[in-house]
Amino acid sequence: MDRAVTQPADIPTTDAFTSPVSTPLAISSTFGPRWKISESRYDFHRGIDYFGNTGDPIFSIGDGVVTGIFPEGSVQFPDGGNTLIISYTLTHPFPWQGTTVDTIYAVYMHLDQFLVSMSDNVTSGQQVAAMGSTGAATIVHCHFEIRLQTTCSLEYQTANPMASCAQYGFDPHVHPFAFVGGQNSDTYTIDEQAGSPYIISYETDRTDLDLGELQTDLGTINFNLRTGIDATSTAALDNFDYGWVLLVPDIFSSTSTRIRYEFRFPQRPKFVQLTDIYGQGVRRTWHD
Repeated sequence: MDRAVTQPADIPTTDAFTSPVSTPLAISSTFGPRWKISESRYDFHRGIDYFGNTGDPIFSIGDGVVTGIFPEGSVQFPDGGNTLIISYTLTHPFPWQGTTVDTIYAVYMHLDQFLVSMSDNVTSGQQVAAMGSTGAATIVHCHFEIRLQTTCSLEYQTANPMASCAQYGFDPHVHPFAFVGGQNSDTYTIDEQAGSPYIISYETDRTDLDLGELQTDLGTINFNLRTGIDATSTAALDNFDYGWVLLVPDIFSSTSTRIRYEFRFPQRPKFVQLTDIYGQGVRRTWHD
């Protein structure tokens, strides 16, 4: 039996920003677990890849300050190519894992060129860079991230406990849709396949790339909060075997029309609840 459910959004923000690109539906990889085609492996993707053509404009998502410019080959972003970071002060701060978030950082990677300088004040919709394929990119695209309160990943904080950013204790990357928006058509389907493993598949089209949480009686994983997910190292974060469930994402690319995830359980759970980052979803319960 299925019923619609509503729970609090993953990210309790009321601040809204604009898109970093002029074609926000041109996404080749969304946030969260994926099969990384360029390296033929599973990867927890901590941003959104917007694809396009070399030189396409990249915009500031709001009024902010340029806090980082890292040319291709930088120590900080060795695979990111030309990388730009802009900070934005929130009008409405919110609580997040024991911290009050009053600042977000937009991170733009694989740029062809920078059109701003360090410490520049930028305005919403201002062109700040041009799309490219620098760094480890295999197609022309902008890898775009939102990081909460700090630019330091949890693995960096863990490896550098004396760093000033090590005070936070959480992985700051969250789904950018929570701030810059994205289509949310809620057109998913859920299927099941009995056996061992017991498989639940979640499938939707590219107008609904915002899956946030799987909750069952066996355990919970939340991509934004990292509930049930070890984010202390890249290797751990990229391992989708959570013991009580194995997550297997299908290939998704710039030409895909559908996105699909399989959840493989050693036994059938009593219920499965799947919600998007806004807290909207469905709960399936079995009655034997």
